[in-house]
Amino acid sequence: MNGKEILDSIINKRLKNGRIQSFFLNGELVDRINVTYLKFDNWISIVSTDEMTTIRKAEDSFESIKSYGDGEFNYPVEQAEIHFPEFEKYIGKKVVEWKELVWKKDNDLSFGINLYFENNLNLIIHNETIPDDKNEYTFENKLPKDLTEK
Repeated sequence: MNGKEILDSIINKRLKNGRIQSFFLNGELVDRINVTYLKFDNWISIVSTDEMTTIRKAEDSFESIKSYGDGEFNYPVEQAEIHFPEFEKYIGKKVVEWKELVWKKDNDLSFGINLYFENNLNLIIHNETIPDDKNEYTFENKLPKDLTEK
């Protein structure tokens, strides 16, 4: 996993906002959650694909982006709660811990993160590689069957 130090920096920080970047190919939805953006003091991006999770700081100008791409490849950016109303209950809550999610058979393969928030809230952001290579959210502390925490 890349960006562990960024996740360490959000411990005891309150989530202020969340956005998702989707991926459309020729007008067809390919992945609802291509990138997750979370705002604490600053925006961070979370990408989990090809057995690697990458956390980065996002540019301050990110907030003004609505979409980018062209007619063939389009990447709209929207508020997370538009497609995931459950996301709203995390706004204003502090992150108290995080864990990397790895494949049970090979803990060098990273498939996402589990964010532990105050009030016993969990947000699991993970990649489901087979068969679709799509990212998913789980709004409870229930790990996908092939993953474990590292």
